Amino acid sequence: MSGEPYPFFKKAVGLACAMVLGMVAYTPSYALDKVRVGATVAPDLNAVAVCLAIDDGAFAKAGLGVDLSVFAQSNLKYDAMKAGSLDVDVGMGAINAAQLYSSGVPIVVLRGGTRAAIWAVIGLKNSTFTKPADFKGKKFAVISFSGTNYGVTYLAFKAEGVDFRKDVEVSALPPSAIVPALVKGEIAGATTFEPFLTNDLKTGAVKVLFRPGEIYEKKYHEPLLAVVVAAHKSFVTNHHEDAKKFMAVLNATRDSLGAHAEAAAVAFVKHMPQAKMTVPEAKELIVQNLSDGITSENTPAFIESVQHLYDRLLAAHQLKEPVRAADFYVML
Repeated sequence: MSGEPYPFFKKAVGLACAMVLGMVAYTPSYALDKVRVGATVAPDLNAVAVCLAIDDGAFAKAGLGVDLSVFAQSNLKYDAMKAGSLDVDVGMGAINAAQLYSSGVPIVVLRGGTRAAIWAVIGLKNSTFTKPADFKGKKFAVISFSGTNYGVTYLAFKAEGVDFRKDVEVSALPPSAIVPALVKGEIAGATTFEPFLTNDLKTGAVKVLFRPGEIYEKKYHEPLLAVVVAAHKSFVTNHHEDAKKFMAVLNATRDSLGAHAEAAAVAFVKHMPQAKMTVPEAKELIVQNLSDGITSENTPAFIESVQHLYDRLLAAHQLKEPVRAADFYVML
């Protein structure tokens, strides 16, 4: 026999070793070119943080590319999540998250976002209405009959003994149609949210009558969770390290927004021109929203408060069946 026994075997072993080494060196970060992120046009703290982290290079320094898609209509964003064409939604309605999960969409919630402070009930400048009971028998508009806009309104009215479905004449209008409808007397009030609220107030024709989130918190002594960061479960499962990196950058950037409000406002206006806001206006809202951010991670106590919200939403017919928050609110 020659001094080189079993040459074919040695080549096979060498090839196998190379493949193993290649597999060891391979990580999901290399497999994933971009984290596909969706956000609704709104100065939500998490959305603002993503805009800033893209522009100041924080994601790039972490080895991540971020492909941000901005949606004027949340339903289109949720359709994209259903189709698996988004990895993360940094501005998903907490109510929508429960609705999607209960309908079989594989999502997980990675953290809370903000309370319902950006939602407000508005009326004409000369309106004397100050509380839900004032709208009994009156015409009222919401953006849609599902999701956060309707949910926060229903819960606030219920907290003060008003059945929003029975005691109020409710219709759905797009944000752009609300002020004209108020001026024409077609409705007595409406629930809207930022950035549309700021633009509505600029007209000088309307004012804020009350904020649903404040009524809810006064009644139940718990935050009315409005927005969360949610991810497609396949992204977290198949690219776990990338998901952890993304959230680490998001959390760190969000925590620094107070010190970098100007840069954050510039980034927000750049990436979300649909908001039609100036940098000073965006900065004012960002600073204002800082106090409304959910700082807790998905701790048992926080998840319990979310469960209470979902139980109340079930009674509001915003959920078709009971939902267990603990099943899809996770810690990375």
